[in-house]
Amino acid sequence: MPPPNLASVLDPIRERLDPVSAATIGAHITLTPPFAAAPSDADVERVRTACRGVASMRLRLERPTHFSGSSVLYLPVLPTEAFLNLREVLLATGLLRLDLPHTTDFVPHLTLSEFGAAPEVDGRDMPPLEAMAFLADAVAWVVPDEALHFAVRRTFMLGASGRLPPARSVPTATSRGRPRRR
Repeated sequence: MPPPNLASVLDPIRERLDPVSAATIGAHITLTPPFAAAPSDADVERVRTACRGVASMRLRLERPTHFSGSSVLYLPVLPTEAFLNLREVLLATGLLRLDLPHTTDFVPHLTLSEFGAAPEVDGRDMPPLEAMAFLADAVAWVVPDEALHFAVRRTFMLGASGRLPPARSVPTATSRGRPRRR
């Protein structure tokens, strides 16, 4: 989740561009596909341990762009290497769905709009690039309710070791042309 000061600027943009998605969850950066099954206490501890093994990282959001051939408007997340390594470490737990589209060709991003005709964002709406940098020191596990409103179930702190554990490659199937939100 972006820090509150950044979310407070991005949430109104998301609400204006895509009220349907904004009604389910505010500004967020999807890290992994959902769990394959309801996690046990031991599974939650595996995720906690995996997160502790990955150092916190400085991330930044770039200017809005579209996925090719798609109306999805998003902010790229950089640097991608550290973010994708964290993703791979979590996928390597074996607890997450690997059968969903864009599991192997995932692009780190924060979606501003995924439904409707390719909207544009007035540059004056966006904070300056230097204000879109933040420390990512935790991973939030979000879960939808019956009405598909997402809420944070648990937060996992990233470690401070300063090094990333090696990630292993996870074979998966891909299809469709847009990123998966959850």
